[in-house]
Amino acid sequence: MFRSLFSGVCGRAIRRGGVLRRHDSAVPVARVVVWLARVQPWLLLCMLVSLHLVLLAGDDVRFARVALLPHLGLLLLWQPLVRAESRLDRRAVTVLVSLVGLFLWFYRPLTLGLWLLLLAGLVGGKVFFSRSRGPRIYYLGALAYLITALLTVALPRALPPELHVPDGLDVLGLWLSPLALTVMLLVPGHERGDRDREVLDFVSGLFVLLLLAVLVLGTLTAMQLAGIDYLRALLGTLGVLAAVLMIMSWAWNPRAGFGGLSVAFTRYVLSLALPYEKWLESLASLSQEEGRPDEFVARAANRLLALPLVGGGEWRTRGGPDESRSGSFGQHGTCRYEFEHPLLALTLFTARPLSGGLVWHFNLLVQLLGQFYQARLRTEELRRLSYLSAIHDTGARLTHDVKNLLQSLNTLCYAAREAGGDADSAARANALLARQLPVITARLEATLDKLRRPQPVDRESMPAPEWLLAMSARFAEQGVAVEGATEPGLNLPSALYTMVAENLIANAQQKRLAEPGIGIVLRLGGERLSVEDGGDAIPARLAEDLLRAPVASASGLGVGLYQSARLAEGAGYRLRLDHNRDGCVRFVLEPDPLPPTSPAGSPD
Repeated sequence: MFRSLFSGVCGRAIRRGGVLRRHDSAVPVARVVVWLARVQPWLLLCMLVSLHLVLLAGDDVRFARVALLPHLGLLLLWQPLVRAESRLDRRAVTVLVSLVGLFLWFYRPLTLGLWLLLLAGLVGGKVFFSRSRGPRIYYLGALAYLITALLTVALPRALPPELHVPDGLDVLGLWLSPLALTVMLLVPGHERGDRDREVLDFVSGLFVLLLLAVLVLGTLTAMQLAGIDYLRALLGTLGVLAAVLMIMSWAWNPRAGFGGLSVAFTRYVLSLALPYEKWLESLASLSQEEGRPDEFVARAANRLLALPLVGGGEWRTRGGPDESRSGSFGQHGTCRYEFEHPLLALTLFTARPLSGGLVWHFNLLVQLLGQFYQARLRTEELRRLSYLSAIHDTGARLTHDVKNLLQSLNTLCYAAREAGGDADSAARANALLARQLPVITARLEATLDKLRRPQPVDRESMPAPEWLLAMSARFAEQGVAVEGATEPGLNLPSALYTMVAENLIANAQQKRLAEPGIGIVLRLGGERLSVEDGGDAIPARLAEDLLRAPVASASGLGVGLYQSARLAEGAGYRLRLDHNRDGCVRFVLEPDPLPPTSPAGSPD
């Protein structure tokens, strides 16, 4: 049981950015943490009792300073601002000791009044945040004690002698204020969970602090201006504050047909999120721009730098044609927060820790960014499918043209067969052939010009030397240098290698028309086939998508290479752009070291 409790405590400390680490002294620290969590309510009660001893010291400054030491120690163990298991470095200890020393050195009744004012604000923040009834009454008793001690003991002692204070008021306060401590003994002070114990409502605490400060200053002002005693001034100021609070509560929600202060306050709070709204607007505008999905994520992540507290970050995408991409923006900070989406991981760096609300807010932004990224991926997939659909439609039209050509040829063959030995019939058949054959040839050439996609790969193999000799004989008169050194017993999938070689050489020859004089080399070394030309480099943006998706290009670098890459992948090979610079553009076909995916073929 203790081991699981220790693991949970250490895990929470590590997750929340604490400095608790696993070392030899971790077990005593964990024991202290467990003990502090168990005696948490008693710490506050003991702290108030030690504070009451300071009040009982009266004018004895030395005894009061001695009584303040245990009071400050108990306060450090109870305070909800810094976790009790956090380790303090030398600098923090030096600052803490210096502050305690200054407080003890300048201790006066006025200093004690200011200290009670701060404690009341600290406890007031716990009163409004506690959800269960027991802890709320518990902290209300502590707040009642602090307010009573402040108004009846500390403040009257701090007033100058010329201001009249009723006799025996401080003695009455010393006897009445401990009654509030008895309330703390009768109700449970344990919160329902660690979250309630470790969180402080700073807004409520600040409100209590300012309200008490107005009460104290209003009392002093009434005594100075009206010349009345302390008790009458205090009661009058309390009455004025009560009236003002009642008017403000009515103005907050008047329920008289018009909105009150709550509407204006809500509008102000919502306007605080204006930077986030601007980022969402920019995200929507970015989604309308053209570009790759990972570029969209990079631009949207860079615009996160405009948000408050964000100093930099890193992003990593999952899925898509490129599997995963990553990038960074801004600078690294001291605090790191990671946000996850099924298709996107984003890490943000901030200079200061974020509250729970801000972490939830950033997580919502990351989820929206992930949804936009997923929409861009779907758009790219739809575009690819539309492209393939166009190829299917083109193939259907070409099939229809070929069928018509076949019918025309069948008609001509039937006419030639029926001509027989009659001279007139033979003359008519020859005239028909003379008229129709050029037309059929032209139609066939037009059909072949439209056919710009490779055919499905078969499983036929050929010895590598024979395939190399066939390529050499085929391209010898087309200005293509064929080189290679192969093993006699090596067999190649002839259809795949022939299709890829023809496609690459056709693209290089098309490139030669725009750049006359460039050399083209087909080289075979083992199973590694390369086609190289000496022209200009392919543009970076085109080269990035060349073998991953169909691209729009008049030089024939689109569907053919894309389909060749897919067919090679299905056969267990890999087609890639090996070199891309001016004077050397080389494509390589080689066996894929990774296992092939599902077979791919060109669409029919």
